[in-house]
Amino acid sequence: MVRHLVLRYCGDTRAATAVEYGLLLALLVLGLVGAVTAAGGATADRFNRVNEGYPE
Repeated sequence: MVRHLVLRYCGDTRAATAVEYGLLLALLVLGLVGAVTAAGGATADRFNRVNEGYPE
């Protein structure tokens, strides 16, 4: 009985595929967060420089 369950789960690759897709998604999200953070900082700096050029 236990041997049958072990063999059944060892042959199932759906869980491994789901884990791989999850890792790829996590890597993609980290890349997007990094890109948006970098772009946001650069945009804020540019707006601050423009704002400093206008008299009060």
